Amino acid sequence: MFETNTINNDIGFHAETSSLGGTNMAKDDFLKLLITQLSHQDPMSPMESQDFAAQLAQFSSLEQLQGIRANIEQGVEADLILAQTINNTMAASIIGRRAKAIGDKVMIDTYGGAEITFRLGGFAQDVKVTISDSNGDTVNVLTANNLSDGENNLSWDGKNSEGQTVQEGTYHFTVEATGIDGNAISVTPLIVGIATGIRYEDGKAILLIDGQEVPFSSVVEIGRVSND
Repeated sequence: MFETNTINNDIGFHAETSSLGGTNMAKDDFLKLLITQLSHQDPMSPMESQDFAAQLAQFSSLEQLQGIRANIEQGVEADLILAQTINNTMAASIIGRRAKAIGDKVMIDTYGGAEITFRLGGFAQDVKVTISDSNGDTVNVLTANNLSDGENNLSWDGKNSEGQTVQEGTYHFTVEATGIDGNAISVTPLIVGIATGIRYEDGKAILLIDGQEVPFSSVVEIGRVSND
C-alpha cells in the first residue's frame, strides 16, 4: 500500500529546496507531487481536510517567496545601476582635485622619487616597505620605526637597493608592520595625488591619479588642490 507519509516528506523537501530562480518549474513540481499524492492515497483512509489545507498553504507560501525573491533581485539590480550612475557622475567632478584611493602602486617619473602612503591600524614599532617592479622582483626595501596609527608617508628616492636610479614607470609596494608586542598591525596601502583624467570601462569610471589608473570605487577621500 502506498504510504502518504513518504509523499508528504517529499513534498516538504522539494518545496524547501526547489530553486526560486525557476518559478514555473517550482510551481509545476509542487502541483505534480500533490496530484500524485492524491491519486495514490488510500481510499479507506483519505487525506484529512486539514492536511490538504496545509499543502495548499505551503504552495501559497512558495509562491509568495518566489515573488519576494523576484522583487529583491529587481531592487538590488536597480540599486546597483543607481550607485554606478552616481559614481560615474561624481567621478567627472573630481578632475583637478586631490584624491586618495586604496591602492598599492607608486609612480616614478622624470623628476624621480615618490611618496609611499599607507594607513596603519595601530601604533607600529617596526615597518617594512618592499618595492617591486612589474615582474615582481624586489627593487628596494624601506624601513621605519615608531609610526603612529593612521596615515603615514615614507619617501622613496627612486633608487634601487644598489643606489641606482630606477626606470620611469609604475611600481608596487607592500607594507608590513608590527606593534610593540610583535603582533602584526593592519595596513591599508593608499594612492594619493591629483586626479588628472577619467575613462570608462564596462560602464565603470576609472580615474587617473598622478598617472595611475584607479577604479572610482576605490576612492576614499576627495579634497582640493593644495596651493602650497
